Amino acid sequence: MGIQFFGEFLIERWVVTRGQLIEALELQEYRNLKFGELAVRRGFMTPDQVREVNELQRSTDLRFGDLAVAKGMLTPEKAREILTYQKNNYLMLGEALLELGHISEDVLERELAIFQEEQARYRVVEEVAMPEALPAAELLRAAVDLTRKLFLRVAGITVKVAAGRDADGAPEGEFHLSVGVRFTGSPQVQYVLSVSSEIAVEVASRILGQDATRESEEMVEDAVKEFTNLVCGNTAAALAQQGKDVEISPPETLPAVPAPAPGSRLVVFPLHVTEGALDLRFRLEDA
Repeated sequence: MGIQFFGEFLIERWVVTRGQLIEALELQEYRNLKFGELAVRRGFMTPDQVREVNELQRSTDLRFGDLAVAKGMLTPEKAREILTYQKNNYLMLGEALLELGHISEDVLERELAIFQEEQARYRVVEEVAMPEALPAAELLRAAVDLTRKLFLRVAGITVKVAAGRDADGAPEGEFHLSVGVRFTGSPQVQYVLSVSSEIAVEVASRILGQDATRESEEMVEDAVKEFTNLVCGNTAAALAQQGKDVEISPPETLPAVPAPAPGSRLVVFPLHVTEGALDLRFRLEDA
């Protein structure tokens, strides 16, 4: 089965149709307003301020509310008010399916129990799990964590990350583009992100601020490079705060997803998304 989202699980088991799932996801998106949207609705912030905080999040590893408070755009009391509202009113996927009449309570309870039991075997955690005796572990941990966060903050894509492991072959799936960024140090570390065409277009659309479906291949490629540069630049900044000075190279398009090679160690972190495919791996060249 592998790592899954609950909606995928329900479709695989023929409990709901893809059309019903999409309808439930749309209801979730309509009801579960983002922090910035709630701040504007309540008159706490202006749309321009929300856009400014969203832009700042690309280079600052802080949640929206924390960053808005730090910049003096929001008081701590108003930030807590919004967070409390979000927590108390969040619509779960199962609840959305129930509300739409696509699933019954007893079936939802049964399927959720089976799903949780199945997924318990996979180590999907907020704190990145690393292979043992891994050089540059702090760099990899920061880069993986920021990859997950920035996919959500910049591209609106939720990513599940499983425990890292040594790669034993080429990844499964079709990848449209692979981009690499090198970190200086010992060992030399190369960050490699591979994306399917769906993910590449979504990232480009969010970065460009318009639908990138019909944009040139070069523009989409440049947007994915900008995304990897954001991740790696923020990683270097995070390490600098720990007193570790590293530099990064400009992002480069790779001819293929790197496979294991003599003289280097290749570590992969399985990423899972609802639509499309992702692969994140690191080549440690003096490991």
